This record gives sequence, C-alpha cells and structure tokens, in this order.
Amino acid sequence: MNLKVKSLVLIAVVYLFASCNGSTSTESDKKDSSTTHEHTDTIAHEHTTTQSTTGNTGTDLMSVMNSMMNKMHSMKMTGDFDVNWANMMIEHHQGGIDMAQVELSQGKDEKMKSKAQEIITKQKDEQQKLKDIVSSYKSSGMKHGEGELEKHMNDMMNTMQAMKMSGDVDKDFATMMMHHHEHGIAMAAMEVKNGMNDELKKMAQKSITDQEKDIKEFKQWLSGKK
Repeated sequence: MNLKVKSLVLIAVVYLFASCNGSTSTESDKKDSSTTHEHTDTIAHEHTTTQSTTGNTGTDLMSVMNSMMNKMHSMKMTGDFDVNWANMMIEHHQGGIDMAQVELSQGKDEKMKSKAQEIITKQKDEQQKLKDIVSSYKSSGMKHGEGELEKHMNDMMNTMQAMKMSGDVDKDFATMMMHHHEHGIAMAAMEVKNGMNDELKKMAQKSITDQEKDIKEFKQWLSGKK
C-alpha cells in the first residue's frame, strides 16, 4: 500500500515539473517574440525617418528656389534699369541666403557648410547695400536695357525648374548654388552694360568676380564626389 502511494506521488511530481517547464518555455518564447517585434518596429521607424529626411531636403531647396523666382517674376518694372536690377538682386540674394540656411541646418559636409555661411555673410551685406542705394536713388528718367532682365528671368526659371534633386543635400546645394551664381553673373553683366549708376556698376563687377570664384570652388568639390 505504501509503495503504491509513493508511486502515485512520484508520478504527480514529474507531471507538475513538466507542466511548469512548458509554461516557462512558452512565456520565454512570448518574450523573445515581443522583443523581436519591437526591434523590427524600431528599424522600420528609423528607415522611414531617414527616407522622410532625405525627401524633405530636396523639397526644402526646391521650395526656396521656387519662392525666389516667383518673387522676382512678380516684380513690377520701373523703367529704370538700375532700380530694376537692384530690386531683382535683393530677391536673388535672398534666395541664395535661404538655400545656404538649408545647407547649414541639414548638410553634413563641413566644407559646404562653411561655404554656406560665407555666402550668407556676403550676400546679406550686399543685400543691405542694395537696399540703401534704392532707398535714396533718384531715377534719371531714361529707359535703357528694356526687356533684358525679364527675358533672363524666363531663362533662369526654365533652367532651375529642370534640375533634379539627388537627395544628397550637400551635392544638391553645391549644384543649385552654381546655377544660382551663373544667373547672378549674367544679370550683373547686364548692369555693367546697361546701368548708369556708378556705385551699382561697381557692385555688379565685384559680384561677377566673387561668384566666379565660388563656382570654381563648387565645381572642384563636386568633381571629387562622383
């Protein structure tokens, strides 16, 4: 009788141990599954965030460029080339400043970020000088160089809108600023040719020299990133 009782007790202990072990294994499996799921969700979230950031970069630069061109295109021409050029260059400089701000906030290359800061400093200074000249300017009343700035504006809009963003903010900034400067040089050359205000003509000539230097630097940097 005692032997039978002992046998039953032994069987019960074995059964209880097996049940507990199975329960522990199940809970462990659930925990591992939960951890794996959370890790997968984190990776997916990080991937989505990276894609979103990359996409926003191109959108920001393109938005700045479009805003600049729309403001320049909607400007009313006064009939005085010097005033028209100065007002256009104020907006053109603002476009360059805004693009440089995008590079500072989103770019990764230190050389391009340094160049962006240099552009902001220079173009803000020139922008203020242009505003000061316009505020005290007395028109000669003579019409000269009519239609040249407007025609160039259309050319610039077609060129800039045809650009394709790569998703690399440093490369896109360098490429856009090259085109931005090229159009700035073309407009400055018009002021040198048609302008009648000596101070503005000197500013235009200096702008050509400075922006040609910038373009050379951008080209050299981009050639090493292919």
